[in-house]
Amino acid sequence: MPTVKEVIINRSNGSCSTSIVRGLSLQIIAEMNLLIPNVLVNFDDLNISAASSAVNPFLQPAAKEALRRAIRTKGGTLRINSAYRTVAQQHLLRSWYELGGQCAPPRAARPGLSNHEDGLALDTPDFQGWMSALENEGWDWFGRGDEVHFTYRGSGVRDDIGDIGVKAFQQLWNKNNPSDQITVDGQFGAQTAARLDRCPAEGFATARLLKLTTPPLQGEDVRKVQQALVNAGFLEESQINSTYDAATESAVEKFQDQKGLSPDGVVGPQTRRLLGIT
Repeated sequence: MPTVKEVIINRSNGSCSTSIVRGLSLQIIAEMNLLIPNVLVNFDDLNISAASSAVNPFLQPAAKEALRRAIRTKGGTLRINSAYRTVAQQHLLRSWYELGGQCAPPRAARPGLSNHEDGLALDTPDFQGWMSALENEGWDWFGRGDEVHFTYRGSGVRDDIGDIGVKAFQQLWNKNNPSDQITVDGQFGAQTAARLDRCPAEGFATARLLKLTTPPLQGEDVRKVQQALVNAGFLEESQINSTYDAATESAVEKFQDQKGLSPDGVVGPQTRRLLGIT
């Protein structure tokens, strides 16, 4: 699995599409909605057609409702080339812009500062046919300088989504790298850029929830939890068997209680982090 840095240097996806970091992008969006529930909402339930998998069909709620009204008024399917762009996608574009060559776009804002990171922008190749319907609902056409681009200027929106997107990535990194924590401040500096470069382009591997089941869960991830519980003094070395059994559940519950977590015996992200498991 290539890292983001390898994608930047190798430009290995041929078309220079930011879809190569789609997995990581979706994890960042999910993290944003953990930070602030429904800060971005999916709009692929509307009558739209996305040009490629690089399109993230997410907007701020007020922008989605304005788009819904425009589509209902005009009728037909709205083709979309671009909508919400994550900090990972913008990092690709900015890096390619600075390096030059085949993947360099004509312009690219610094990560965290692109208007596509606000959840208020979309691009459509059918801008002429949709201009009236969109502008009547508060979607301003950019003009000849970027004729496919519209930005929602209506009420009920936030102006800090770019910062929240950066903060979400920083938090996502910390959850997956407990021994290499970075400041969660929403600022895209050298520290954040360096960690983003090291991320798997397809996103972090999703760890399964470990709990007592029938038949019991088995595997290397269980063994790691048991070893961490031994190191913390909650389990005996002889009890390491790579099987999530009743003894392991009891040890997890005692560990969780000591750490101030709900002692439910389920090993999720918070319990993993406190156990020091990557």
